[in-house]
Formats: sequence, structure tokens, C-alpha cells
Amino acid sequence: MVHALAEIHRVLAPGGTLVDARPDSRVPAYAERQKPRGFQRFGVVKTSRLELANDRASDLAITRVVRDRLFKRRRSGRFWHRVPFNDLAELRNYLSEHLRFVHRAEWVVDSATRKRHSNDQFVIRRAVRYELLEAMLLPIHGEVARRAGGAEANP
Repeated sequence: MVHALAEIHRVLAPGGTLVDARPDSRVPAYAERQKPRGFQRFGVVKTSRLELANDRASDLAITRVVRDRLFKRRRSGRFWHRVPFNDLAELRNYLSEHLRFVHRAEWVVDSATRKRHSNDQFVIRRAVRYELLEAMLLPIHGEVARRAGGAEANP
């Protein structure tokens, strides 16, 4: 990913903005029943082990290009994104096929409650982390290549 970020830096004008937005695996996602006013939490949906490792690698790549002064951090935050489902069966099917999440929610309501509301509308509410990064101008081209892990400049 560092090479991809270095390429983005190469084509982005100095002072240009890169928006890094991706699911935030540091907080769990939630399976929620949609009510007339708001939502009721029905379960917790965890991120798969492989995706946790991928997220850590992405975090390290961003940290590296900031440390190498290709980008400067400008702003960051989190927002919540809801993925809607017509019923509980559709939500379960989505989880069974999704690569990012473990395939089963950890339910916080009993099976009778899940059965009673199985035809209600549901959502998965997941956190999305974002960061705005400003492309920095570096005066020495060879230094950029070395910092990005590319070929050394000729002496």
C-alpha cells in the first residue's frame, strides 16, 4: 500500500487532498432492528481476523507516508454507515457471504425476540474512519523515491 500511496502523491498536486476512508475495525459493527423511531440493537458483528490484519497494514502504510513527509495529516474522524436489509434472514445471508465480517453475529437478544421480529427491517451499522491528507512538496526527487521504497537516486 505504501507504493500506491507514493503513486498517489506523485500524481496529486502539492497541497492536493487525499481522502482515506475505510471501515473502522477498531469498533464493532452492530446488527439493529429498525423501529418506527430509531433502532434496537440485536447483535454485535465483529471484523474477521484477516481484515483486522489488513486494516493494521493500512494504518502502518498511512503512518509511514506521513512520517516520510509525503503527506500531512489535516483532519480525521468517524461516521456511522447503515447497510439496510428487508428482514433478519437477508441480514444473516449477507453476513454468511461477507468477507470483512465474521459470518455470525453475537446476539444480545434471545432467540424468541429474534423470531418475533424476524420479518422487521434490519441494518448493520458500521463505523467508517476517514482522514484528510495533504500532499506535501518535496524538493529532492531522489529522496521521494527512497522514502517511498523505490529505487535509489543516482549519486
